[in-house]
Amino acid sequence: MMTDTLTVGFVGLGNMGGPMAINVAKAGFPLVLVDADANNVNSVAQTTGGVVGTREDLANCDVVVMMLPTSKIVATVLFGNDGEDPVRFKSGAVVVDMSSSDPKDTVLTGERLVELGVEMVDAPVSGGIQGATDGTLAIMLGGNDQNAIDKATPVIEAMSRVIRQTGPLGSGHAAKALNNYIAATAFASLSEALAVGEEFGLEQQTLLDIVEASTGQSWNSTNVAGPHIVQRQFSSGFALPLITKDIQIAAKLADSLNLETPVLKSVENRFSTTLDELGNVDHTLAYKQWFLN
Repeated sequence: MMTDTLTVGFVGLGNMGGPMAINVAKAGFPLVLVDADANNVNSVAQTTGGVVGTREDLANCDVVVMMLPTSKIVATVLFGNDGEDPVRFKSGAVVVDMSSSDPKDTVLTGERLVELGVEMVDAPVSGGIQGATDGTLAIMLGGNDQNAIDKATPVIEAMSRVIRQTGPLGSGHAAKALNNYIAATAFASLSEALAVGEEFGLEQQTLLDIVEASTGQSWNSTNVAGPHIVQRQFSSGFALPLITKDIQIAAKLADSLNLETPVLKSVENRFSTTLDELGNVDHTLAYKQWFLN
């Protein structure tokens, strides 16, 4: 598929969406750029040569990428503030929701888009701002229509190093939330272990070295604990509201399936309470709140 046959709309040009859109442009796709922040959209337009547009201009796009804070905002862009003013997409258009959305909302949004002749795929990301900048994000890709997935894939590939198809629409968002719940649990348990060890007289770096060489090793022990717990930098680049939102999505999903998940509930409560106390800060500052006050 030639890239010049696809016009890509990109909605949401913040810390993640901006560099992601730049990589889409580097791959040769013409862009229609939409963001509530004029500085964001003008900056990306200047870098990419993309067209500054409105939600109505998305009607001219073949693939529309959404990188927004919540699934509710995604729905507002697609259907208007009252839900009764949908974008008049061209037939065969594909909406790609790369936000950390609620999978149940994603399914409902996708069903409504199908009624308008539009397919949706969910493609949330992992890899942070650096991955967005480098074009090396890991993508969890869900969708009901393989033709739509195939149409969107060249655009997604411009932003990613690996794409894992997860199943039907919503499964990508479920996978993202569950992955981040696991990561949050690892961070919380590692924080507690390092704090307990330090209180007993065990140097944190010594315990961390043991963990790294033993069965407690995790992504958090390798990449987070050293600089942001032991060295107290607290600047991982992953915001507390974002990881908390993903934990809450995972908990809501578990509840909707009537599953008993006491660990998930405990982690959700731990992070939700900390978010209420700290607000929009780096998520690693949770350790400071838990053990250094």
